[in-house]
Amino acid sequence: MKNKIGIIFLVLSFFLFFWGCQSDPNSPDQNDSLTDQALYKTVDGDLALMNAGGMPLDSSAGVFSIGWNEIFRPFMDTSNIKGMAFAVAFGERPADLPHFRKFGLDMGDVFINYSGNQIQMYKNVHRRMGVAYSLFERPFGHCNTENLLEFIPNTGYQFEVTGSEYFAPITITVTSPAALMNITSPTFGEVIDPTQDLTITWDGGNAGKVGIRLMPALKPRRGHDGGPGGMHGGPGHDPNPPMDRIIFVILDENTGTYTFTAQQIQEIINGIPADGLRAEVSQMDFGSVEHENGTLRTAMRNGNSIMLRLQQ
Repeated sequence: MKNKIGIIFLVLSFFLFFWGCQSDPNSPDQNDSLTDQALYKTVDGDLALMNAGGMPLDSSAGVFSIGWNEIFRPFMDTSNIKGMAFAVAFGERPADLPHFRKFGLDMGDVFINYSGNQIQMYKNVHRRMGVAYSLFERPFGHCNTENLLEFIPNTGYQFEVTGSEYFAPITITVTSPAALMNITSPTFGEVIDPTQDLTITWDGGNAGKVGIRLMPALKPRRGHDGGPGGMHGGPGHDPNPPMDRIIFVILDENTGTYTFTAQQIQEIINGIPADGLRAEVSQMDFGSVEHENGTLRTAMRNGNSIMLRLQQ
């Protein structure tokens, strides 16, 4: 059964290349830079995606997420497997964002342990939104690439939380899939005919639900001098394609294939400066762990994405 649930998410922070990492405990005197705010908005975007995928955020005391080559991160054609993670525990005080609604609690230090490796997550502090722990790569993070998570199939990845006066210590384990999702057809950069149906095929992932997204890739914006321009005058695509041009589909089973009709493709590219499409597949395996603060939610995420060019 296929349920098209429409538009659920805008791509956030397309041009973020420098975010601030903090290692100090939360302080009311902490200055909040624009880049720090951007990191929290990115975590909020991930929480929005999980909420749309069925995670009950409103009853959650915290979220611990690990993923590789995740959906909504389709910016580079690379064979490198990118591991990313974040963790947040919610307090009672309201925060400023739609899904990061509660102030993030200090949990002490948070490590990720797997297969004899240990990586310390970065502790980010914000005056109005509290503490969030992250492990992101550019352009979604500022952190050293050697700290990114290696993918090992069928392996337990353990969040080790040292705890604080606000949050008791805990260890939480999530298990990686046997194989990451990989789009096998079309290939990255392939030219497609937008008047024909588009079939996406992939392998890998677990049995169960799969999310598929198709959206236009917009032509580069022009600067004031007529040349290409992005944020702050630099080159780049428009980060926000119109919301009504994003198709998101949930498949109840991992079928390995899905077809978008020519009509759907025309509906998302007609009348806008699109020079390509981005197609993405993703899985989110959710779990829960009980803690004295309440129910903590876990997410093991993986996906793959490609950029396609339109036949002129």
